[in-house]
Amino acid sequence: MIRFYQLEWCPECHTVRQAMTELGLSYDVVNVAADREHRPDVVAVSGQSGVPVLDDGGHAYVGAVEILPHLTATYPAPADAPEHVRRGAWRLSRQVPQAPSDTLARLHEVLAGKGLAVIAETRGEDIAAALPDGYVLLSVALPEAAAQAFAADPLATAALLLPIAVVPDGDGACTVSAADPVGAVWLYGAPPLRKAQHQVKSRLAEALKEL
Repeated sequence: MIRFYQLEWCPECHTVRQAMTELGLSYDVVNVAADREHRPDVVAVSGQSGVPVLDDGGHAYVGAVEILPHLTATYPAPADAPEHVRRGAWRLSRQVPQAPSDTLARLHEVLAGKGLAVIAETRGEDIAAALPDGYVLLSVALPEAAAQAFAADPLATAALLLPIAVVPDGDGACTVSAADPVGAVWLYGAPPLRKAQHQVKSRLAEALKEL
């Protein structure tokens, strides 16, 4: 019997839940109190009050740093594990066998063709001196989806602009990478926000295919 002590808004707890989904595991969930001082059940199991905590057969594992290695060493991955990994990556990317400058020009074209507006373009050296030559970060928006997201939650700033990076790989190639638009608002929990961001994700996926 696996029992998982967690909080739904805890990113580390989410990481463990995703790992257990990838492994096809069933488990009991104990949603603990928000205040650490009111978690006697967690203390009784693990001797401390933090989460996540996994109780597997009477042995407690504390934090993702202990839980994840235990899970992967103990339970074999099912056949559909790679598909779970892909869907839960919260990232969209595409390797392009072209120089970053050529890829950037083409990226502008395909984004515009999908109705995605480039609001800002920032060179890597303007962000940090350690970033490589050719690194470029675009701030992109799908205007109609941004308006819907703002109407749903004016404070959900992550729903308005999507960062897309052109990252040099060496040998004249690069990778175009973006945060998953849906993943960016996942923790906000508002269905209208996710609906708006699904539009952005669909357009972005189409654009990356055309690079």
